[in-house]
Amino acid sequence: MCRMLAVLSVKPFPIRNWLLDANPGLLGLSLRGKNAPHRDGLGYAFRDPKGRWHLFRFGPKALLEAEIPGPVDREATVLLAHARKSSPEFASFRGGLYAHPFFYDGIFLCHNGTVRDVERLGLSHGTDSQRLLFWLSKRWKPRTPDRLKDCLRELLGIVSDFSALNLLLSDGENLYALCAFRANPEYFTLWFRKGADFVAVASEPADEEGGWIPMENGELLVIHPDLSITRLRVLDRLEVRSVFSREGEKTKMG
Repeated sequence: MCRMLAVLSVKPFPIRNWLLDANPGLLGLSLRGKNAPHRDGLGYAFRDPKGRWHLFRFGPKALLEAEIPGPVDREATVLLAHARKSSPEFASFRGGLYAHPFFYDGIFLCHNGTVRDVERLGLSHGTDSQRLLFWLSKRWKPRTPDRLKDCLRELLGIVSDFSALNLLLSDGENLYALCAFRANPEYFTLWFRKGADFVAVASEPADEEGGWIPMENGELLVIHPDLSITRLRVLDRLEVRSVFSREGEKTKMG
Protein backbone atom coordinates (compact mmCIF):
# COMPACT_ATOMS: atom_id res chain seq x y z
CA MET A 1 0.00 0.00 0.00
CA CYS A 2 1.26 3.47 -0.71
CA ARG A 3 0.72 6.93 -2.08
CA MET A 4 2.40 7.71 -5.37
CA LEU A 5 2.82 10.55 -7.83
CA ALA A 6 4.22 11.12 -11.33
CA VAL A 7 4.65 14.22 -13.47
CA LEU A 8 5.71 14.68 -17.09
CA SER A 9 6.38 18.26 -18.21
CA VAL A 10 7.55 20.03 -21.36
CA LYS A 11 9.31 22.63 -19.16
CA PRO A 12 11.76 22.02 -16.28
CA PHE A 13 10.18 22.34 -12.84
CA PRO A 14 11.61 22.14 -9.30
CA ILE A 15 10.72 18.70 -8.00
CA ARG A 16 10.01 20.16 -4.56
CA ASN A 17 6.93 21.78 -6.12
CA TRP A 18 5.27 18.34 -6.15
CA LEU A 19 7.14 16.63 -3.33
CA LEU A 20 6.79 19.35 -0.69
CA ASP A 21 5.18 22.61 -1.76
CA ALA A 22 1.93 21.43 -3.34
CA ASN A 23 -0.98 20.81 -1.02
CA PRO A 24 -0.96 17.95 -0.28
CA GLY A 25 1.95 16.94 -2.54
CA LEU A 26 3.73 13.65 -1.91
CA LEU A 27 4.61 14.57 1.67
CA GLY A 28 1.01 15.46 2.49
CA LEU A 29 -0.30 12.29 0.84
CA SER A 30 2.17 10.28 2.90
CA LEU A 31 1.25 11.87 6.22
CA ARG A 32 -2.43 12.76 5.72
CA GLY A 33 -3.69 10.84 2.69
CA LYS A 34 -6.12 7.95 2.81
CA ASN A 35 -5.02 5.22 5.25
CA ALA A 36 -2.14 7.45 6.37
CA PRO A 37 0.57 7.45 7.46
CA HIS A 38 2.69 5.90 4.72
CA ARG A 39 6.15 5.89 6.31
CA ASP A 40 7.74 2.54 5.46
CA GLY A 41 9.94 3.87 2.68
CA LEU A 42 10.33 6.80 0.34
CA GLY A 43 11.78 7.18 -3.12
CA TYR A 44 11.78 9.34 -6.20
CA ALA A 45 13.32 9.25 -9.66
CA PHE A 46 13.60 12.22 -11.99
CA ARG A 47 14.96 13.15 -15.39
CA ASP A 48 16.89 16.40 -15.29
CA PRO A 49 16.76 19.03 -18.09
CA LYS A 50 19.84 17.45 -19.71
CA GLY A 51 18.07 14.10 -20.00
CA ARG A 52 19.96 12.34 -17.19
CA TRP A 53 18.01 10.17 -14.76
CA HIS A 54 18.56 10.18 -10.99
CA LEU A 55 17.12 7.73 -8.43
CA PHE A 56 16.96 8.20 -4.65
CA ARG A 57 15.46 5.72 -2.18
CA PHE A 58 15.26 5.87 1.60
CA GLY A 59 14.13 3.61 4.44
CA PRO A 60 11.37 4.06 7.03
CA LYS A 61 13.16 6.85 8.92
CA ALA A 62 13.01 9.17 5.91
CA LEU A 63 9.53 10.46 6.73
CA LEU A 64 9.76 10.69 10.53
CA GLU A 65 10.16 14.44 10.06
CA ALA A 66 8.03 16.77 7.97
CA GLU A 67 10.66 16.89 5.25
CA ILE A 68 11.89 14.86 2.28
CA PRO A 69 15.62 14.06 2.03
CA GLY A 70 17.77 14.28 -1.06
CA PRO A 71 18.19 16.94 -3.76
CA VAL A 72 14.61 18.24 -3.70
CA ASP A 73 15.65 21.61 -5.16
CA ARG A 74 16.76 20.06 -8.46
CA GLU A 75 14.78 20.60 -11.64
CA ALA A 76 13.23 17.86 -13.75
CA THR A 77 11.06 17.17 -16.76
CA VAL A 78 9.84 13.77 -15.45
CA LEU A 79 9.25 12.77 -11.83
CA LEU A 80 8.07 9.51 -10.23
CA ALA A 81 7.69 9.47 -6.44
CA HIS A 82 6.39 6.95 -3.92
CA ALA A 83 5.70 6.79 -0.17
CA ARG A 84 5.42 3.18 0.98
CA LYS A 85 3.10 1.57 3.50
CA SER A 86 4.15 -2.06 3.57
CA SER A 87 1.51 -4.76 3.36
CA PRO A 88 1.61 -7.50 6.02
CA GLU A 89 2.80 -10.05 3.46
CA PHE A 90 5.96 -8.05 2.71
CA ALA A 91 6.49 -6.15 5.96
CA SER A 92 9.81 -7.96 6.56
CA PHE A 93 11.30 -6.32 3.46
CA ARG A 94 12.66 -3.16 5.04
CA GLY A 95 15.03 -0.36 4.15
CA GLY A 96 15.73 1.75 1.12
CA LEU A 97 16.42 -1.32 -1.02
CA TYR A 98 12.68 -2.01 -1.05
CA ALA A 99 11.50 1.56 -1.51
CA HIS A 100 9.97 2.53 -4.84
CA PRO A 101 10.52 3.49 -7.63
CA PHE A 102 12.32 0.37 -8.75
CA PHE A 103 14.50 0.45 -11.86
CA TYR A 104 15.45 -2.47 -14.08
CA ASP A 105 16.32 -2.83 -17.77
CA GLY A 106 15.28 0.72 -18.64
CA ILE A 107 11.97 0.72 -16.76
CA PHE A 108 11.02 2.73 -13.68
CA LEU A 109 8.10 1.31 -11.70
CA CYS A 110 5.98 2.39 -8.73
CA HIS A 111 3.27 0.02 -7.46
CA ASN A 112 0.34 0.38 -5.09
CA GLY A 113 -1.31 -2.82 -3.92
CA THR A 114 -0.43 -6.36 -2.86
CA VAL A 115 -0.10 -9.40 -5.14
CA ARG A 116 -0.41 -12.55 -3.04
CA ASP A 117 -0.03 -15.08 -5.87
CA VAL A 118 3.04 -13.38 -7.36
CA GLU A 119 4.80 -16.77 -7.52
CA ARG A 120 2.73 -17.42 -10.65
CA LEU A 121 5.11 -15.08 -12.46
CA GLY A 122 7.96 -17.56 -11.98
CA LEU A 123 11.03 -17.76 -9.82
CA SER A 124 12.47 -14.46 -8.68
CA HIS A 125 13.28 -12.58 -5.49
CA GLY A 126 12.21 -9.52 -3.53
CA THR A 127 8.77 -8.02 -3.01
CA ASP A 128 5.78 -8.50 -5.25
CA SER A 129 6.50 -5.11 -6.83
CA GLN A 130 10.07 -6.05 -7.70
CA ARG A 131 8.94 -9.34 -9.18
CA LEU A 132 6.32 -7.55 -11.26
CA LEU A 133 9.06 -5.36 -12.71
CA PHE A 134 11.34 -8.32 -13.52
CA TRP A 135 8.47 -10.10 -15.26
CA LEU A 136 7.41 -7.02 -17.19
CA SER A 137 10.95 -6.19 -18.33
CA LYS A 138 11.20 -9.56 -20.10
CA ARG A 139 7.91 -9.28 -21.95
CA TRP A 140 7.48 -5.61 -22.76
CA LYS A 141 9.42 -5.71 -26.02
CA PRO A 142 9.23 -3.64 -28.12
CA ARG A 143 8.61 -0.84 -25.63
CA THR A 144 5.47 0.51 -27.27
CA PRO A 145 2.12 1.46 -25.67
CA ASP A 146 0.26 -1.28 -27.56
CA ARG A 147 2.76 -3.92 -26.47
CA LEU A 148 2.51 -2.70 -22.87
CA LYS A 149 -1.27 -2.99 -23.01
CA ASP A 150 -0.93 -6.60 -24.23
CA CYS A 151 1.60 -7.38 -21.46
CA LEU A 152 -0.62 -5.94 -18.76
CA ARG A 153 -3.61 -7.85 -20.09
CA GLU A 154 -1.51 -11.02 -19.94
CA LEU A 155 -0.37 -10.13 -16.41
CA LEU A 156 -3.96 -9.72 -15.23
CA GLY A 157 -4.72 -13.14 -16.68
CA ILE A 158 -1.92 -14.77 -14.69
CA VAL A 159 -2.27 -13.25 -11.23
CA SER A 160 -5.69 -13.01 -9.59
CA ASP A 161 -5.16 -12.79 -5.82
CA PHE A 162 -4.32 -9.11 -5.48
CA SER A 163 -5.74 -6.01 -3.89
CA ALA A 164 -4.47 -3.72 -6.64
CA LEU A 165 -2.05 -3.52 -9.53
CA ASN A 166 -1.95 0.24 -9.71
CA LEU A 167 1.26 1.11 -11.53
CA LEU A 168 3.19 4.20 -12.54
CA LEU A 169 5.77 3.40 -15.22
CA SER A 170 8.27 5.18 -17.41
CA ASP A 171 10.50 3.89 -20.18
CA GLY A 172 12.49 7.13 -20.01
CA GLU A 173 10.28 8.96 -22.49
CA ASN A 174 6.59 8.16 -22.03
CA LEU A 175 4.75 8.03 -18.72
CA TYR A 176 2.24 5.24 -18.10
CA ALA A 177 -0.38 4.68 -15.41
CA LEU A 178 -2.42 1.51 -14.84
CA CYS A 179 -5.45 1.49 -12.55
CA ALA A 180 -6.46 -2.09 -11.70
CA PHE A 181 -7.91 -3.10 -8.34
CA ARG A 182 -9.97 -5.89 -6.80
CA ALA A 183 -10.50 -4.35 -3.37
CA ASN A 184 -11.16 -1.07 -1.58
CA PRO A 185 -12.14 1.14 -4.54
CA GLU A 186 -12.08 4.25 -2.35
CA TYR A 187 -8.39 3.72 -1.55
CA PHE A 188 -6.90 2.21 -4.72
CA THR A 189 -7.57 5.21 -6.93
CA LEU A 190 -5.52 7.02 -9.54
CA TRP A 191 -6.27 10.55 -10.71
CA PHE A 192 -4.72 12.67 -13.45
CA ARG A 193 -4.64 16.36 -14.32
CA LYS A 194 -3.40 18.15 -17.43
CA GLY A 195 -1.96 21.62 -16.90
CA ALA A 196 -0.61 24.14 -19.38
CA ASP A 197 2.81 22.46 -19.61
CA PHE A 198 2.52 19.20 -17.62
CA VAL A 199 0.44 16.13 -16.86
CA ALA A 200 0.36 14.76 -13.31
CA VAL A 201 -0.95 11.41 -12.03
CA ALA A 202 -1.40 10.63 -8.34
CA SER A 203 -3.11 8.27 -5.92
CA GLU A 204 -5.24 11.22 -4.83
CA PRO A 205 -5.48 14.77 -6.20
CA ALA A 206 -2.04 16.13 -5.31
CA ASP A 207 -2.74 19.86 -5.35
CA GLU A 208 -5.64 22.22 -4.76
CA GLU A 209 -6.16 23.04 -8.41
CA GLY A 210 -9.27 21.69 -10.07
CA GLY A 211 -9.42 19.43 -13.08
CA TRP A 212 -8.35 16.12 -11.52
CA ILE A 213 -9.98 13.22 -13.36
CA PRO A 214 -10.34 9.72 -11.83
CA MET A 215 -9.07 6.80 -13.88
CA GLU A 216 -11.36 3.85 -14.47
CA ASN A 217 -10.67 0.39 -13.12
CA GLY A 218 -8.89 -1.58 -15.85
CA GLU A 219 -7.63 1.54 -17.65
CA LEU A 220 -4.13 2.29 -18.95
CA LEU A 221 -3.13 5.92 -19.38
CA VAL A 222 -0.34 6.78 -21.84
CA ILE A 223 1.18 10.25 -21.52
CA HIS A 224 3.40 11.12 -24.48
CA PRO A 225 6.32 13.58 -24.47
CA ASP A 226 4.16 16.23 -26.19
CA LEU A 227 1.61 15.78 -23.33
CA SER A 228 -0.98 14.14 -25.53
CA ILE A 229 -2.88 11.46 -23.60
CA THR A 230 -4.12 8.08 -24.80
CA ARG A 231 -6.63 6.20 -22.66
CA LEU A 232 -6.70 2.43 -23.28
CA ARG A 233 -8.81 -0.35 -21.82
CA VAL A 234 -6.72 -3.26 -20.54
CA LEU A 235 -9.72 -5.15 -19.18
CA ASP A 236 -13.39 -4.27 -19.55
CA ARG A 237 -14.23 -5.42 -16.05
CA LEU A 238 -12.39 -6.34 -12.86
CA GLU A 239 -14.35 -7.97 -10.06
CA VAL A 240 -14.16 -6.02 -6.79
CA ARG A 241 -14.34 -8.40 -3.85
CA SER A 242 -14.93 -8.18 -0.12
CA VAL A 243 -11.64 -8.41 1.74
CA PHE A 244 -10.32 -8.03 5.26
CA SER A 245 -8.60 -4.81 6.10
CA ARG A 246 -5.13 -4.63 7.64
CA GLU A 247 -6.71 -4.27 11.07
CA GLY A 248 -8.74 -7.44 10.55
CA GLU A 249 -12.17 -5.84 10.23
CA LYS A 250 -14.26 -6.86 7.26
CA THR A 251 -14.66 -4.13 4.68
CA LYS A 252 -17.60 -4.13 2.28
CA MET A 253 -16.63 -3.48 -1.32
CA GLY A 254 -18.86 -2.32 -4.11
